[in-house]
Amino acid sequence: MNNITRTKRNTEIVTGKILVTCKVTIDGLGTHSGTGEEWADEDNAMTSAEAQAFKRACSCFGLGRYFYDFDAPWVDIDDKGRPKKTPVLTPWMIPDNWRKGQRQPGKAAASSPPAGQTSSGSNGPVTSTHRNGNSAPPSATSNKSRQNGSSNGSATGVKPQGTAEQPQSGSELDQRIAALQETVGIKLYRWVLREYGHANQPHLVRDIQQKKKILDVLESATRGLRRMEAVLDRVPEQQVNALLAKVQAPPLNEIADMPTLVQVVHGLEGIVNGSHPSAA
Repeated sequence: MNNITRTKRNTEIVTGKILVTCKVTIDGLGTHSGTGEEWADEDNAMTSAEAQAFKRACSCFGLGRYFYDFDAPWVDIDDKGRPKKTPVLTPWMIPDNWRKGQRQPGKAAASSPPAGQTSSGSNGPVTSTHRNGNSAPPSATSNKSRQNGSSNGSATGVKPQGTAEQPQSGSELDQRIAALQETVGIKLYRWVLREYGHANQPHLVRDIQQKKKILDVLESATRGLRRMEAVLDRVPEQQVNALLAKVQAPPLNEIADMPTLVQVVHGLEGIVNGSHPSAA
């Protein structure tokens, strides 16, 4: 399709669109088709349109449709738009033979895994050798399934008295927010940014009140992780696992949202204090 006017980088240009139809046949199941489109002035327009058409045709067979059921993870990309490292996937998304190390060698398998990742074919980074997973808990579950929990970000209840008033400068808030990334882990850090700021970097949040809320939630997450660390050694591993199963939480080193952290902290403290029914 030619002679279409569009706005690109605040400039009106006359361009066209690449349209692709892809037909996929699976013996014994039948044939489905899908369509894809891309602006002709974009780099690799044909490749992008073809990939979209192929994906849509495959989804008609049910292939890959589960990708529509979870939130897309945030990943850092290079200047060419390629992920700098493989996104972390939960086990149910990975074929059984890959998890067992039976993946066929290829470009991805031949390359050395990034620092901190496993080499057993599990695709997931090793974030902590301690079972509290206090450093960099990766995302492992859908946020939507946890929204019925405490979503106000308070893992500690009452904010400690004597806390200094938050700075009004946006740059100061950005610095304080960024400083907590390593403390709470990259996945939980980005969940808070997306949930309360709809961004993946603090400087992209323009509203000062939103920045203050993000900082408050991250500080609450820090206190929650410390509370979890304080009681974890007093709870038998069997009871920890039973608690996680009961509240439908991932392993401790994979907790990546505040509602789940709140549930787990309160559950562990309840076991220690005798107010939580033993799930063992």
